[in-house]
Amino acid sequence: MTRIALVADKNTVTCFKLAGLKNVYSVESAEEAERRLRELSENPDFTIILVTERIINQIQATIKKITERKYPLIIPIPDVRGPTTMKTDLIVEFIKRKAGIEVKLR
Repeated sequence: MTRIALVADKNTVTCFKLAGLKNVYSVESAEEAERRLRELSENPDFTIILVTERIINQIQATIKKITERKYPLIIPIPDVRGPTTMKTDLIVEFIKRKAGIEVKLR
């Protein structure tokens, strides 16, 4: 079974709950986000995990370990405050790893 999860701040989680996403997890610290992502990544039912850019920027090492595997895919999304500058572009890294080509975005 393919499922999508969200790990985000309280306000972003509320928006996604209103949109109908069921597996949403509110976190208040980087440590809590790391714990939740490890739990979700160990569950084979979750193939996509949406994570806010602000959280991804805080827990780069954990994200890197999770994205070395085939699944789950970690997809960065902006939170309700808007987009941030990402330290690493996970989508570009995914394409590079899977297709063997480097994509340059401007």
